[in-house]
Amino acid sequence: MSAQQEIIIIGAGAAGLIAAKDLSTQHNVTILEARPQAGGRTTTLYPAPGIHIETGAEFIHGELPITLSLLQEAGIPYHPINEEMALAENGELKQEESWIEDWDNLIEHMGKAAETTTMQQLLDQYYPADQYAELRDHVQGYVEGYDLADLNKVSVKYLYDEWTLEQGTNFRIENGYTALINYLGKGCTIITNQTVQIISWEPGKVTVTTQDRTYTAHKVLVTVPINILQNESIQFSLALPAYTAAARQIGWGTVIKFNLLFKQAFWKRDIGFVLSDEEVPVWWTQSEDSLILTGWLGGPHAAGPQSDLLAKALNSLSKIFNVTNIADLLEQSFIHNWSTEQAIHGGYSYGMPGSEKAKAVLTTPVADTIYFAGEALYTGDSPGTVEAALHSGKEITIKIKSPQ
Repeated sequence: MSAQQEIIIIGAGAAGLIAAKDLSTQHNVTILEARPQAGGRTTTLYPAPGIHIETGAEFIHGELPITLSLLQEAGIPYHPINEEMALAENGELKQEESWIEDWDNLIEHMGKAAETTTMQQLLDQYYPADQYAELRDHVQGYVEGYDLADLNKVSVKYLYDEWTLEQGTNFRIENGYTALINYLGKGCTIITNQTVQIISWEPGKVTVTTQDRTYTAHKVLVTVPINILQNESIQFSLALPAYTAAARQIGWGTVIKFNLLFKQAFWKRDIGFVLSDEEVPVWWTQSEDSLILTGWLGGPHAAGPQSDLLAKALNSLSKIFNVTNIADLLEQSFIHNWSTEQAIHGGYSYGMPGSEKAKAVLTTPVADTIYFAGEALYTGDSPGTVEAALHSGKEITIKIKSPQ
């Protein structure tokens, strides 16, 4: 594709922005974003000087080449996080060494499982509930809490690949992911508050209709969350049933994230992450001098509208840290239920049996006119991350620039 062309990108998240950055050197690129701002699932709040709140993506999960090179290119500082983990039981915290019996045996069975096996099937086959209740509880906690996945749907192979990968050091961006989003978006044409409803197309020509405007181009790159494709929230004038079916073969989970700012610390400053069996089960600290605790409720329990979220969070912390007057210590709360967020309605994807084949379908261009990208279409070692979105966005630009 040597001649300059008009390209529309739907979605100003990490995948859409990096694709625009790569394509804009040769082509006229317009990004249509449904939300009021760019960033997608990476949104940083700055409620007061010196304080930033990550409502969505927060960590860099290892030495991830695209993310780190972009930060270095932009001169954005980042730093390692405290990864010390503890398990909360009866108001006490114990170290991770004493955790989970039969875990190594579970990993061995996972490594031998067929590609069509779900985690629920493997547990039912080898670990009956009456004998392995504690192990099953831990597995459910990990699967739902970290992978945002449904035990009945998630692929054992997907979990095995993730759980056995040596991740390395994790990092935080000093001023939050929005600093990176702003860098990627610099110079891009981004039109916000544009919810795409219909893509009318024929080879070499697209007309994109939003709630109040129409845009035309030679090509369109769709980088919306995978559930938007699953639910057919965007209609195609010439239907793409194979692509819709493929999208539905990829898991989609959701999460509620809590950031609570306190007047004083009631936790040990050297704690990193705390796991518990409370209603909001996972918590972590920020820097050692920060008065923010971040909570995480993921998976099926986080789906849909929720009530009394702050009360659930405070009650969970009260039990974890054995603190009775916790509500009096609270300064400010920031709670984000991603299942109810406009144009997103979830957290990130996970692998189901059949997801790999589905991704191969979705990353195949439609008549060199329609393309798809996003974290859900990534096939590498960092699924469900900003790196996954960046990688997918860069990969698809190669196909756009060099059509087959």
